[in-house]
Amino acid sequence: MSQKVLRKLLIYGTIFFALVLTGLTVNSLTQVAGQRTAEVTDQVVSGKKMWQFRNCNDCHTILGIGAYWAPDLTKEADRRGAQFLIDWLKDPQAVKPGTTMPNQHLTDTEVQDLVTFLQWVDKIDTNNWPPQPVGQAGGAPGASVGAVLFQELFCMECHMINGQGTSWPGPDLSHIGSQPYDGLSNTPDFLYKWIENPAAQKPTTIMPAITMTDGQRHVIVDYLTSLK
Repeated sequence: MSQKVLRKLLIYGTIFFALVLTGLTVNSLTQVAGQRTAEVTDQVVSGKKMWQFRNCNDCHTILGIGAYWAPDLTKEADRRGAQFLIDWLKDPQAVKPGTTMPNQHLTDTEVQDLVTFLQWVDKIDTNNWPPQPVGQAGGAPGASVGAVLFQELFCMECHMINGQGTSWPGPDLSHIGSQPYDGLSNTPDFLYKWIENPAAQKPTTIMPAITMTDGQRHVIVDYLTSLK
C-alpha cells in the first residue's frame, strides 16, 4: 500500500471518527438537557443553605451524601408529602412522640424553604437511588416485594417485625397475619382501609396516613397477612 493511499485512509478515517464523536456528543447533550431538574429558585437556594446551616447531613443522607443514622431524604418529599414535612419540621415530637430528632425551632419561612429544597431534590433523576433494602418474606404473592416496600416507606421507625425495627409507638407486627392487634380486625380488607386512612378506623390512633398508591397498599397488605 502506497504512502498516498495510507495518507488518504488517515485523513478520511480521522474525519469519519470526528463526525461520529461529534454526533455522539450532540446526542448525549440532548439527553442531558431533557433530563435536567427543575429550576433552582431563590427558595431552593435558601433551603439548601438552611440544610447546611443546621448540619442536617450529620444524621440524614441526600443523594448519597451524609450520615445514615436517620432516614435517607432523597425521595422523602414524594413519600411523605409537603404537609407531613411541614408538620414534622415545625415540631417532630408532636408528629411522633419520643422521636430522637430535636426540634430545630425553625420559622415558618425556614420550614417552607427546607420543604421546597427537599421537593427539588426529589425531582432529580437518581437512577433509582437510594438502593432498595433487601427484604425477605414467604407466603402470599407479593410478600417479598411488600417487605422491601415496608422498609422503604420507613415503617420500621414505628413498628417491629421479627426483632427488627422499633417497638414504639406502633405495635409489633411480627404475627399480625394470625394475631389481631388491640381488638382490631386483621383481614386484608380492614388492613387496606387502615393503611389508607388509620384515623377513619380508629380516631384516637397516632398513626399518620402514609402517601402511597393503591397498588402499594395491596402489596403491603400481602406482606402483613403473610406474617404468621
